[in-house]
Amino acid sequence: MTNFFHRLSGLVIWFLFAVTGIALVHANIPGVTQNLFEFIPLHSLESAGIGGIVVLLSLLYLVTFGPRRPKVRYISFDSGEGSVSISVNAVRDYIRKLSGEFGAVVSIDPKIRAEKDNLSIDLNVNLVAGARIPELSQALQSRVRESLRDGLGIDEINEIKVRVQEITGDPRSVRHD
Repeated sequence: MTNFFHRLSGLVIWFLFAVTGIALVHANIPGVTQNLFEFIPLHSLESAGIGGIVVLLSLLYLVTFGPRRPKVRYISFDSGEGSVSISVNAVRDYIRKLSGEFGAVVSIDPKIRAEKDNLSIDLNVNLVAGARIPELSQALQSRVRESLRDGLGIDEINEIKVRVQEITGDPRSVRHD
């Protein structure tokens, strides 16, 4: 609904500015003495009203155009004592910090999907050249599952996929985990 008002007010404001611009251009053409507004009998109160409407529409346009707050998503589960909710961003940051435990991992960018009562996690990783990808992938999957279970209390993990996005560096300098 806000998007509709934003577009509508933008269109009306554009139209009013276009009419004002045409009137100003028309009034400044040499040899033309008629003003575009002479055809519309306006009194000062009506002019003020139209100006007020333009100002209100401009403010409405600015309010609807303002920055939008992203909706914060949460992962909720029952702890036995009550409900616990953890933001998806907090879980994402928690998983990113695990990259320091693996010498061959340059960075981890997790994508988290909540599906019914389970989570699915895609780990987009950047690795150092020479890393043993099958062993490292299994170790990452196990570590993320264990860390989420022990550190955050999240047990319902459907799957953890590892996607190698980039391999960088010199293969001789990697240490295997």
